[in-house]
Formats: sequence, C-alpha cells, structure tokens
Amino acid sequence: MNTEELTDKMAETTRLMIDSLAELQEISESTVRALAKQQLDAFTGFHTVGTQRIGELAVAATPTELFTIQSKIAAEVAEDLKANALRTMEVLNQGQRDLQTFLGKNIKDFIGKVNL
Repeated sequence: MNTEELTDKMAETTRLMIDSLAELQEISESTVRALAKQQLDAFTGFHTVGTQRIGELAVAATPTELFTIQSKIAAEVAEDLKANALRTMEVLNQGQRDLQTFLGKNIKDFIGKVNL
C-alpha cells in the first residue's frame, strides 16, 4: 500500500468515525430530550395534584376528613409515580433499541469498509 492509498484509507476511516459519532450524538440528544419532556410532564402532573388537593386539606373539618383527603392524595400520587416510571422505562428502552441498532449497523459498516 503506497502513501496515497494509506492516506485515503485513513481519511475514509476518520470520516466513518465522525459520521458514527454524529449519529451517536443524535441518539443521545433524542433520548435526553424525551426524558426531559417526560420529567417536565410528570412534574406538571404532580404540581397539579398538589395545588388541587391543598384546598381540600385546608377545609377539612375533622381529623377523619383530613386523613381521607391525605389517603386520596397518596393514592393519586402513587398512581402518577407508577405511570411516570413506566413512561421513563419506555423512553429508556427506545434509547437502548436505537443504540443497539446504531452499534450493529456501524460495526458492520466499519469492519466492511476498513481493512485493518
């Protein structure tokens, strides 16, 4: 292999690496954006529950009413937490699938195009 062929091979390898890194960055950014949106939605939901229920706590006339309202809040928040955890897992699973696809494709491409 002469110098020009070696230089071309190095340039092609570098281009493949840069393209792969750019694609990896897109997958990472997409996953982080989806997680951030999901967490913001979750916070908004928790805040809404809190602000709606705080008024009910303020007008509770007896300890029994107070306990009943607290139980409702706890049940509602527990359901929201469960739903939030499931949505988080969905986002993370999608990111994992995207990363697996990326790795499978790029490793095959890289090995197929570059003879080391």
